[in-house]
Amino acid sequence: MSNSPQLSTSVKYLLGGGLLIVSIIAWLVSLRVMTVVPGNIPGFVALWTVMMAAMMLPSVMPAMWLFATVAQSRKQFGFPAAPTAIFIGGYLGIWISTGVGVALVGWVSAGGATMNAWGNVLVGGALITAGIYQFTRWKAFCLGHCRAPIHFFMEHWRDGLLGAVQMGAHHGLYCLGCCWGLMLALIALGLMNPVWMGVIALLIFIEKTRSRGERFVPFIGAALILAGIGFAFGWVSVQTIGGM
Repeated sequence: MSNSPQLSTSVKYLLGGGLLIVSIIAWLVSLRVMTVVPGNIPGFVALWTVMMAAMMLPSVMPAMWLFATVAQSRKQFGFPAAPTAIFIGGYLGIWISTGVGVALVGWVSAGGATMNAWGNVLVGGALITAGIYQFTRWKAFCLGHCRAPIHFFMEHWRDGLLGAVQMGAHHGLYCLGCCWGLMLALIALGLMNPVWMGVIALLIFIEKTRSRGERFVPFIGAALILAGIGFAFGWVSVQTIGGM
C-alpha cells in the first residue's frame, strides 16, 4: 500500500470540490433554518446532521483523498472498490449518532428555570472542561490520527461497501474523540449561533488540516479555560454572547 499511485489532479479536485460544494450547501441550509432549535428529537437530529456536514466535511478532505487513493490502487488488482461517498457516509453516521445522544440529553434535562439560574456556571464549566481536554493525551492521540490516517488505512483496510462504511465510521470515532470538547464548547456558547459555529469549524479545520496545526491546540485550550472562568465568575454572561 505504500506504493499506491497518487490520484490524478482532476480526480483530486473533483472529489475535493464536490465535498466543498456539499459543505457550502449545508452551511446555507443551516443559516436559513437555525433560528430556532427544533422542539422534537427527529427535527433536532436532522438540523444537527446538516450542521455537522457544514462544519466537519472540509476537515475530512485529506482522509477522503487517501481513501480514494488506496481504493484506486487496490482496484487494479481486482479488489472491489466502494465509492468515496460511502466512506463519507460512514463518517457522518458517527456524528448523526452523536446528535441523537445530544438530543436525548437535551430532552431529559430540559428545564428553562435551571438554565436561567445556573446558565453562566454551566457554560463556564463546559468551556473549562473543553479547554482541559485540549491538553490530554487522548486529544493528542485522536488528533494525530485525524492529521495522518495512513497508518489506520494500512492496518485496518476493508474492501467493498461494508468495508468503506466501517472505515468511515472508524475514522469518525477518532474525529469525535478529537473534537468533542470543541463541540461541547459550541453547544455551551450557542449551538444555533452562526458566529460560534463558524469559529469552532475554523478551529477544527486548522487543528486537523493545516501545517503544524497541532501547535494551536494548547492555545485554544488556554483560551477556552480563561473564557470558562470568566463565565463561571459572572464576568461574561450568557445573555451577552447570545447577542453575538
